[in-house]
Amino acid sequence: MLRGLEDIPDPAAHVAARTPPARVEAPTEPSPTRPARERRVVGAILAGLAWILLVTWVEGFRDDLGSPRVAFPLVLWAALSGLGLPLALLPRARGLPAGLRALQALVAAVPIGFLGAAIVTSRAADPPAPLELHLRCGAVALGMAVVPLALAALVLRGSFLSAPAWRGAAIGALCGLGAAIGIQTHCPLDELVHVTFAHGVPIAAGALFGAAAGALRGRA
Repeated sequence: MLRGLEDIPDPAAHVAARTPPARVEAPTEPSPTRPARERRVVGAILAGLAWILLVTWVEGFRDDLGSPRVAFPLVLWAALSGLGLPLALLPRARGLPAGLRALQALVAAVPIGFLGAAIVTSRAADPPAPLELHLRCGAVALGMAVVPLALAALVLRGSFLSAPAWRGAAIGALCGLGAAIGIQTHCPLDELVHVTFAHGVPIAAGALFGAAAGALRGRA
């Protein structure tokens, strides 16, 4: 009765004929513990702030830094940074990170908060500022943002459990906002177009860089 069983083809024969996958070696470098990672993040934040302060000190602080018209946007942007960084970095209930909607709201809130304060406190210049001033302030602002962005990409590599592109964009925008604060404490030109584009360029650049870095190297 069982004589014909040998003639039945094996349905899994093609699976057995496959070439086995290449052997993946376990990483030799141990992953940092949570306290070690937190120390690295805090150190990166402090180093980024120190860099922005150093560049601002070298460039020089504006003479009217203490006036309400100048101090108001700086305080508002600093508060936005102080609230945004914990939202983007720290875990919430049950150890889970901030959700996608919260990250998207943060990415939108940074440029909106910057632009809103700029509109309230800046003026429309007639004639407009020369192009050379726009380019110089934009270059200095981007230079302020380079170090915080590089440090964030380094210490947060492989740290995002979900939405790595959006999480990177949020952190990058906040790094750019720090640079915008730095250039605002230096440059006395309060023309709306100049503040929006020359001082605000590191926010857009930081968000784009952070999104790319998060998508490529951010996922845990």
